[in-house]
Amino acid sequence: MKKTFLNLAFLLTFSLFFSACDTEMDEVVVISTPYGDMTAVLYDDTPLHKTNFLSLAKEAKYDSVIFHRVIENFMIQTGDLSTGNQENDADYRIDAEFLPEKYIHIKGALAAARMGDNVNPQKQSSGSQFYIVDGEVYDQEGLTTRAQRREFLKLNGFFDRMRKMDKYIELNEKYNYHVTKYQEDTTYNFEEAQRSLVFGSKELIEQEFGPQVDPGFTTQQVEAYTTMGGAPHLDGEYTVFGQVVEGLGVIDKIAAVETGRRDKPTQEVRMTISVVEMSKKEITKKYGIEYPQKEK
Repeated sequence: MKKTFLNLAFLLTFSLFFSACDTEMDEVVVISTPYGDMTAVLYDDTPLHKTNFLSLAKEAKYDSVIFHRVIENFMIQTGDLSTGNQENDADYRIDAEFLPEKYIHIKGALAAARMGDNVNPQKQSSGSQFYIVDGEVYDQEGLTTRAQRREFLKLNGFFDRMRKMDKYIELNEKYNYHVTKYQEDTTYNFEEAQRSLVFGSKELIEQEFGPQVDPGFTTQQVEAYTTMGGAPHLDGEYTVFGQVVEGLGVIDKIAAVETGRRDKPTQEVRMTISVVEMSKKEITKKYGIEYPQKEK
């Protein structure tokens, strides 16, 4: 009799636990554009970005904002509040929430834009601007090239900081030498010269900032980027805080629009963002999003 009672008590507790999970709610966002809607889920374990994004959306601050930078096979960027109904863009930053072992720049990834490393060494995110990855599908050779690009971007950020320090004045002199060469002759391969200078300064960079080892790509990342595609060189450099789960084709359509100076669409593409409440169970079932387990 006692054993039966314990079994019933266990079943009741088990049932109540899953009932609570069934009723636990979350919010997804719907980004509406002239080219269709994109539904995105925001991650619980990037709480600063999620809370901020939902707050801006609920306050309608994203309404009528344009996609101001669009690059096909790369990304579509938006979120400058001054291009919509607000007088100014957001004037604050958000601390980075990097989780590159979980959230990467696959197609449809929602990530925070930010200022460059030379003025933003902590890689803090913009208060409102974000981008959605369009990306491309890579083979193994292409991923190797992208890993090298990612390493260069990281090292170049440190290099820019160092060449502005008095004790590394020679780095600035070398950099300016190549700038002058390019100004005198536009056929001069400044990009290659810059790469050589930055990688050639890696030992100095590591003395100043510590070891800078690029992790490469995990098996899961290789599978994702060689099937679904994305922008792998951005991993670990920008905070990914959500994923488009419906409407991936809309990204392609916006990414393909005609652009002019600074990759700005020649015809304005505006958006509105609405917030829809759903149970976490429904989100997991419908979109395959797994929620992190809470600490006991």
